[in-house]
Amino acid sequence: MGMSFPVHVEYPDGTAADFDAPAGLSVLVAAMRSGVYLRHDCGGKAQCGTCRVSLAEGRLGPKEGRESELLARVQADGGERLACQARPMSAVRLLARKPKPLRQEGN
Repeated sequence: MGMSFPVHVEYPDGTAADFDAPAGLSVLVAAMRSGVYLRHDCGGKAQCGTCRVSLAEGRLGPKEGRESELLARVQADGGERLACQARPMSAVRLLARKPKPLRQEGN
């Protein structure tokens, strides 16, 4: 089994979720595979910014061009990243910018 990193996501409503992100996978893909909701209106293509998270603790891989461009366009804070592009490099604690839906599919 390969390396993975624990991810803790805190939502604006005070709830939280935990999952593991295998090395090389984005936070969004790892969350989806674990059944954890993170809003992503564009389907994880770094086009909308709805999957923005703030890094509270830990380390994420470097920003790539498309992510940097979108974050600049939406005037994101310096610590914000796109969950669809960010790849954990250690255990991380993230603050989700968008709330969970009132009712999730399958729940």
